Amino acid sequence: MDEDDEGPLTPLDQLLRPAEVAIDSMNSLADEMLGPLRERGSGHGGAAMASSGQGGQGGQGANGLPGRPGGGVAGGGRAYLAQQYTEVAEDAEQRLEELLALAAEPSPAVDFDALRRSYEPRPLPAEALVEPPRWADYAPDPGQVSSAAPGRPLLSGPYQQRLADARLKHQRALREYRHQERDLRAQAEQARLAHEQEEQQRARSVREYNERLEGYRKSYQEGHPAAVESVLERALAAAGRLPGLEVPARVSYRELTRTAVVDLVLPGPAVVPAALRFQVAPDGGVEAVPRPRRECLARYRQLTARLVLRALDALLAADTESRLDGIVVNGRAVTAEAGESCLVTVDARREDLFAGSLLPDTDAEAVDRLKALTCVLSADPFAPVPVPPFAIGRSGPPAPEELSPGEFAALIAELFEQMGLEEWEPKLRGKDGLLAFAQGDGRGFSADTHVVFAARRPMTVGADAVRDVAEVIADEGAGGGVWATTGSFEADAVLAAAACPELRLIDGGELRALVRAHLGAELGG
Repeated sequence: MDEDDEGPLTPLDQLLRPAEVAIDSMNSLADEMLGPLRERGSGHGGAAMASSGQGGQGGQGANGLPGRPGGGVAGGGRAYLAQQYTEVAEDAEQRLEELLALAAEPSPAVDFDALRRSYEPRPLPAEALVEPPRWADYAPDPGQVSSAAPGRPLLSGPYQQRLADARLKHQRALREYRHQERDLRAQAEQARLAHEQEEQQRARSVREYNERLEGYRKSYQEGHPAAVESVLERALAAAGRLPGLEVPARVSYRELTRTAVVDLVLPGPAVVPAALRFQVAPDGGVEAVPRPRRECLARYRQLTARLVLRALDALLAADTESRLDGIVVNGRAVTAEAGESCLVTVDARREDLFAGSLLPDTDAEAVDRLKALTCVLSADPFAPVPVPPFAIGRSGPPAPEELSPGEFAALIAELFEQMGLEEWEPKLRGKDGLLAFAQGDGRGFSADTHVVFAARRPMTVGADAVRDVAEVIADEGAGGGVWATTGSFEADAVLAAAACPELRLIDGGELRALVRAHLGAELGG
């Protein structure tokens, strides 16, 4: 998507406005701090400052930093402030690079196998073991024995004294042990029993947790929305937990279309530093050297692409039971100008996600991979210019207008395949409808090629639209056709269909009944 095709971007003077406000504030503070120095320079020390070049045509300030004409020490202060601002901008740029690198890595595994726990018994504590004092713990070290005099250290007086003392201590310890043996063994037995109870409780807790986990797995396999949403939100929480950055997410799972609708809270565009560096302005202030707006947009898109692709990768990794046929991601960000806005929306089917790597090597490749999906990016996230989400997630049966284009097309395909139109071949797919060819199975439909047209808008279908489908049937030489709508047909549309007996009309009420009968689910609205 080229910049020229996206409309005008936010002027950089607006992007840099917060930085300019901060600069003006710091400039005022510098004037206040440097005022006494200027007064001293204009008094008795003025000649000395002039002779040193500080009051003339430049030179250096007292701190060795470049001065400015007529500025004296203030010139060095401005240069110092510019240097400090530049370091802050460089730190922000480094932080952005770190976020891009972290988002390019696979997220931790959060599938059912990774969540299982194992029980490892712990050894008995020391207080549960009772043994009489061992002589080996008291015996003195005989020291080094040489080959020339092998027995001398053992026969030496000091060693014999240490040996006698050790035997005395060992005998005392044995007497104390025998005197307290009954109490010590009782205490050890209590400690052993307490340890066994704790271990039994630990083993029981692990077993109960794994049993609950298997229950969750079964619920996930059966497609219960609460179970699917819990697993997917856990996976997104792990993927969005980056050092210094949290990317919260909320998931709504639609059992009807086996699609997860994800609301992803992205960092705001301010994460991209609007200034490359800062410098002393000709008027003596500090000004920003702005980052080109094309680069601002490119950098933010790279981060957006990385975070969205990382979320998609985490969802696929967690979906070990293959419950997801599609994923819709709405990336939202909060800005001071417009509050919360949707800046990116993605409508991806499972086959689209497996068509290539979701974690490419370079940031530019990540943007290309995101654009390869059915995706809309904001023309100017800094304004911002919001985009309408492909789908809206909420509890209860989804209404047709809440489905993404991919969801609606997949729903119609699955429904008519269940009804007997096999070898489904989509020809056209738009935001509100689709055109496809299919082969009848000879039972629910005649064993001929059929033209299927389904739409959710307009809510009322007129005669011209019906005649158009009849013409397609004739042009393709099809044996039959279906015109399905989530709304209704006008009276003249029904009369127009009567002139083409091979064309079957299905209105919204009948379509919902067919979904209920063949797919076992409800279509709202």
